[in-house]
Amino acid sequence: MSSTILNDIVRDYEAISAAWFSALGPIAHRIFWILVAIQLTWSAIWWVLDREDGLGVLSSLLRQVVAIGFFYALLLNGGTWIPAVIQGFSQAGATAAGITNLSPTGVFDQGLSLANKILNATADLGLLDGFFASLIAGITALVVVIAFAIIAAQLLVVLVESFIVIGAGILFLGFAGSRWTKFFTERYLSYLASVGVKLFVLYLIMGVGMGIASRWLPILERGGFSPIPFFYVMGGSLVFVFLTWHIPSVAGSMMAGAVSLSLSDAVYPAMLGSRAAGAGLVMAGAVGAAAVSGVRWGVDRLRVHTSLHTVNGDSTRPQLRGTGVSAPPPTGADQARSQGKPDAGP
Repeated sequence: MSSTILNDIVRDYEAISAAWFSALGPIAHRIFWILVAIQLTWSAIWWVLDREDGLGVLSSLLRQVVAIGFFYALLLNGGTWIPAVIQGFSQAGATAAGITNLSPTGVFDQGLSLANKILNATADLGLLDGFFASLIAGITALVVVIAFAIIAAQLLVVLVESFIVIGAGILFLGFAGSRWTKFFTERYLSYLASVGVKLFVLYLIMGVGMGIASRWLPILERGGFSPIPFFYVMGGSLVFVFLTWHIPSVAGSMMAGAVSLSLSDAVYPAMLGSRAAGAGLVMAGAVGAAAVSGVRWGVDRLRVHTSLHTVNGDSTRPQLRGTGVSAPPPTGADQARSQGKPDAGP
């Protein structure tokens, strides 16, 4: 017997999301045009204060009009474009996984069918032999039911999340009217992409997992009793829960913050590049100054060396003082000559 309780929850949220969209759409339009008026007024004030010429004003106004037109088109067609993004991700995942009618109720029914097979596998055993087998089968069936209930709940949560994004997210498109509030729209579009990616990955994982679970049924229908198949099914169910719970969340979080509608990503590297270039120029100037100082020192030393070989006696010392370069220390021959020279008499 199949119950449609979980699917009914999904359908209720899908229906109410249309009402959310209809109620929040006019509010988003009002917010958008108010922010556009504030943005254009602020820009006009700075055009006057900065005394911009006609070409500069026209260029800036054209850029703002193009951006406003794009976001207004997104606001007008959000009821068509946003669901198309979500449905595109889910259909791509379902097509790749080879499943067409995956639903929370279908997932939970698969777990109930598997638990029923587990319990029926020990029905033909005797009282003594069947007590231990029934205990293991009961624990395994309970784990399987809980595991598939969690998997169905995970699919239900992501589907409801997508309907909230479609119905209530239209409000955040209205904040695209100003550059000061545009980050709300950017984060909303990033969240939209992350929900679509979670649905895509979840369909892929569930498509493989449901196929594996269907192969567990023939294992449980074999004659005789062995606890190994029950443990196999129990462990497989827990691994299935972990995969459906962890991987879609990681894939969705990777998309968070990936959408950017501003030039900050291009301006910041340019700023870093200009700073690096400035630092390089400063370093090059320092190296150049050091090179000039080295050349001057070498010229002075060459002049000293030349004067030592062309001038005799003590006349070398005064010339060195005239050059402004310190004289080299006296050599051993000079010291011997000065010591051997007789002192003048009185």
